[in-house]
Amino acid sequence: MFQNPKRAQKELAAVGAALGEPARARAEARAAEAADPDALVAAFERALPSLQATGRDAASLVDPLARLLEASELAARTLASRPGLLRWLLGSRTLGGPWPAAAYLRQARAAARVARPRGHDAFLRALRRFKYRELLRITYRDVVLQAPAAEIGRELASLAQALISAATDAAYASFTERYGEAEEEPGFCVLGLGKLGGEDLNFSSDVDLIYLYREGGLTRGGREAAIPAVQLYTRIAESITRSLSSVTAEGACYRVDLNLRPQGRAGAIVLSLAQTVAYYETHGRTWERSALLKARVVAGDASLGDELLSSLQPFLWRRSLDLSAVEALREMKAQIDLRGKASPSDVKLGPGGIREVEFFASALQLLHGGKNTLLRERHTARALRRLEQAGLLSATDADALEEAYLFLRRVENRLQEHAEEQTQQLPEEPVDRKRLARSLGYPGWPELDRELTRHRGIVARAFATLLGQTAREEVPDEPLLALALDLDAPLKERIIALEQRGFADPDRALAALERLSRAPESPFAAGHGTLHGLKLLAEVARTADPDQALQHFSDFVARLHTPQGYLSLLSSHPSAARRLLNLFGQSDYLSRFFLRHPELLDSLVLPAEEPRKPPERIRQELSARALRHQDAEGRLGALRRYKNEEVLRIGLGDIQDELTVPEVAAQLSALADGALDEALALAEEEVKERHGEPSKPGGRDRLVVLGMGKLGGRELGYHSDLDLIFLYSGDGQVETAGGARGKVSHHEYFARIAQRLLAFLQMQFREGLLYQIDARLRPSGNQGALVVSTGAFLEHHDKRAQLWERQALIKARGAAGALEVFEALRPRLHHLVYERPLPENAAAEIDRLRGRMEREIAKETADQLDLKSGRGGLVDVEFAVQYLQLVHGGASPGVRSTNTLEALAALQAEGAIDASRAERLRRGYLFHRRVESRLRLVHGRSISNLPTHGRPLQLLARRLGYLGEGVGEAFLAEYRATAAQVREAYAAILRA
Repeated sequence: MFQNPKRAQKELAAVGAALGEPARARAEARAAEAADPDALVAAFERALPSLQATGRDAASLVDPLARLLEASELAARTLASRPGLLRWLLGSRTLGGPWPAAAYLRQARAAARVARPRGHDAFLRALRRFKYRELLRITYRDVVLQAPAAEIGRELASLAQALISAATDAAYASFTERYGEAEEEPGFCVLGLGKLGGEDLNFSSDVDLIYLYREGGLTRGGREAAIPAVQLYTRIAESITRSLSSVTAEGACYRVDLNLRPQGRAGAIVLSLAQTVAYYETHGRTWERSALLKARVVAGDASLGDELLSSLQPFLWRRSLDLSAVEALREMKAQIDLRGKASPSDVKLGPGGIREVEFFASALQLLHGGKNTLLRERHTARALRRLEQAGLLSATDADALEEAYLFLRRVENRLQEHAEEQTQQLPEEPVDRKRLARSLGYPGWPELDRELTRHRGIVARAFATLLGQTAREEVPDEPLLALALDLDAPLKERIIALEQRGFADPDRALAALERLSRAPESPFAAGHGTLHGLKLLAEVARTADPDQALQHFSDFVARLHTPQGYLSLLSSHPSAARRLLNLFGQSDYLSRFFLRHPELLDSLVLPAEEPRKPPERIRQELSARALRHQDAEGRLGALRRYKNEEVLRIGLGDIQDELTVPEVAAQLSALADGALDEALALAEEEVKERHGEPSKPGGRDRLVVLGMGKLGGRELGYHSDLDLIFLYSGDGQVETAGGARGKVSHHEYFARIAQRLLAFLQMQFREGLLYQIDARLRPSGNQGALVVSTGAFLEHHDKRAQLWERQALIKARGAAGALEVFEALRPRLHHLVYERPLPENAAAEIDRLRGRMEREIAKETADQLDLKSGRGGLVDVEFAVQYLQLVHGGASPGVRSTNTLEALAALQAEGAIDASRAERLRRGYLFHRRVESRLRLVHGRSISNLPTHGRPLQLLARRLGYLGEGVGEAFLAEYRATAAQVREAYAAILRA
């Protein structure tokens, strides 16, 4: 029987020595029947001082005390710490029946009145000692005397009201003594909602309160100077909340929940009568009507509270049944279904639970109470009877629902009476199940479980048919996320749920959810839109990086002055929410830009009519933006803003797979071309004003900007540098016409334009810089002149250029400025690149340079991979294609494209490369560029190093669309296989 027989016999011996052999024998017999014999015997020994203090026949007390101690560990602790309470309890004249509310109030005020002169700590102690004394009496009535559940709920509500009143009286007296009462119509009251308002409180419940005062103005002044009335009442409200909820050595009175006040957590702790009425008349929603159904004054100025409730009658009780109310009730019903999915074993929130009965009653009250005043009843069980009287519920259904409700409330109280925990979860352990069943009068768990199943089935069927088909199917199947959003659930359980659902930092994620819940009309707040909140959180969890997405979303909402409209848009447009949250989860870089400009939401979340803008349109839009400003700084700022918006547009199209890899590159390149053109025009204006135009008989010399590398190939990526070469036509020694600062040579004139252009592009503004510039591909690199004449450029490449420079010229194209200069130059460039014979060792030389890049730049190891310069990386593809272009470009002009993929397709069409090898290079290029884009979108900078382990690898794989377990390993395996195929093709071309 006993797990520890020696200890149990020792404890029983102590009982016998203190109370006599009959009491010992009776205690042992009761222990033999108990769910946990050791615990019951230990509780008996702890209660010995209490038993001895009664002065009564101890044996006669063993049976009732055993029932109490087995059901309630809290009762055992209370008796052990206050031995005199058992004698008081057994001598109480009201033990057999309920105390009236007035008696609770009288005794609570008396206890507070005696304690207050001894200080605040003594006052708090008195409230708590009174509470736990009365809880012992109520528990005894519930467990031992089997008092009706309705009586127990009413007594618990009366006890709470008495304690709230005592705390209110003390706070009001203290602060009005210091500051005086309000000059204009003083008045302060506390409204109770929920089960407190309905006089049906459970054993370990929060108390839902709203604090209200009558008017503003100033106080009259007291021991201290006068203050605004709102400050007085705010301090009173804060004091009441602390007095009730602070935990002392004696425990706490109640957890105070203020989330049902106007605007929830985002609202002021106390509002005036006028403010409160205005809020509900303007912003009140159906769930707030439902909450106010049970509202009543529990402390303070009753006339003030009654005036508010009277003013709200038109809001609460609508004369006509409007469709919006029906839809709102459907939404509320879906929220209850959500709770049911979150906690299937929860007798309150689960299917067929207490919450469903309450909703059933309140929904019918809201729908019909406007015309039938009989239905305006706060207490749930009595409301069911009123619905029966009104003909809205049959007598059979009313009987069944009332019986189920009271039964479930008894189970809920018994769960909470055990250790004063705020739980409605049915136990899992056999010992706990047996203890619960025995405390409710059942032989064991199977019998109790059958009764639970029967009652919950009745409730579930009524609930499911209340407003048509159940909404439970509409709720996302996300029990972990539902638990995370459940403000009634223990904090630890919510954190564990987030961790199990994939959040790497669940504490931080929960903090973000808390911030979101404080936004006005937030779908994450207590009391409303938790269904929409769950849908949004489910979208967050499906993003590549849920932690990052949730933090950015929380920051986004926090930065909005009026977030209600945005949140409503996201709730009513799931596709818009998906696009926004996907952005937050994919790209930290783009998200941070968007967070600085939330006004872009409309263009962001709505699919673009033209995801692929023609280059001409980009140039037109850039020019229009720049022309709105007269000064250079304004124009440059406009260029940066436009570029940022376009990168956001392109990046969103990229991560939504609306743009292919080549399309992303083309869009980014067109954007760079346009920005170069606008900035170059601005630089030319400035230099021309200072030195006049270039002068030359028969025409003007002009400057052209060559795009090289990725820009030249229209293959630009996010955060790519621009490789530029500056060429001008004509003789550089001729002077300009002259301006404000005199004449200069043409070479100096164009050099100053190029310098201003570089400054304009790289100058740091609030919006960032436009582009980083690399001009090292010019003749003689950094040692050479920044700008050169077309003649000098051709001479250099004809006589002095190395093979790598010839290879680089494959990418040259006119990007900005006098494009006709480049077009005139193109035939001679093509001759230099393609039509001259290649050196005999060209392949070996290009391969040597490639190997040097791999060794000195990539520096790959088993744990460090470089998708650009590493083995089988992008450079392998580019060098292989460029070598083939050099070999075949003379005879086949069609392969002279500056774009890698276009050149590869042309080479395959010309038979210069077989289809299998071309496909390996093409697939490798697209794969590597897509990976590169994802890396750069996350980090906000040029990056080519791949993560090879841990969370960064997993996140990259998810951003690339890999799903399921082991996504990081799956991506890495595909990367290595792709790189191996690229290297094989490269080696076949350059090392054959």
